[in-house]
Amino acid sequence: MARGPGSPLPFARYDRRSYPTLSVEEGYAAWSPVYGDLDDRFDIDLLEGSAVVGPSTPGRSLVDLACGNGRIGAWLATRGATRVAGVDRTMAMLSGARARGCYGALVRARIEATPLEAGAFDGATCSMALCHVRDLGAFFGEARRLLRPGGWLAIVDYHPAFLMRGIPTHFHRPETGAPVAIENHVHALRDFFGAAQRAGLRTREMQERYIDEEWVQAHPGYRPHEGWPVTHLWVYEAT
Repeated sequence: MARGPGSPLPFARYDRRSYPTLSVEEGYAAWSPVYGDLDDRFDIDLLEGSAVVGPSTPGRSLVDLACGNGRIGAWLATRGATRVAGVDRTMAMLSGARARGCYGALVRARIEATPLEAGAFDGATCSMALCHVRDLGAFFGEARRLLRPGGWLAIVDYHPAFLMRGIPTHFHRPETGAPVAIENHVHALRDFFGAAQRAGLRTREMQERYIDEEWVQAHPGYRPHEGWPVTHLWVYEAT
């Protein structure tokens, strides 16, 4: 199956569950009343292991793109960030982020087009959100606009191989228990390299997180996925 670089694959091609699917705004608004903190194995463990992010956080001004309920912003604050701004498109999730008290500013906006000042940040994070963004080029262009030269961008996202197993971002409605999916787009790994490079971002690191025995012991429901890559980390530098 041929496709051009930068063109996402439709998740429907791989979907094995056929859950009703909501837009990002509708989905996270409906999920927010029961939305808990994501397991750190998905993303914070990767960020903790980065040779760039941890050492470059103390004393810096950072932006948390698609901040959700604020767990990444809270982690950045514990690592010594001087100021963290948060951006998200869902008001209900921003309310959760505000309650954590770790953001200097919170903005409702799409992460592909924010109202924030150009070149205002030393670093940026984006966790588990680009699987909801169709246009990676627009995201990387905006992220580069926000960064000072030499600033870093750290992305963690669902691995395309895991999405290709037919498992969407999903939750169960609190009022009925019925499963509901949120719109996903499947981006090839090469596009995380190519779109960033075209935007003026140089790749510094790339790591993958696999579901291992320790994870399965903690969450036995992941047994069918043992050995599969579930998330990937990219760290870029603004040129």
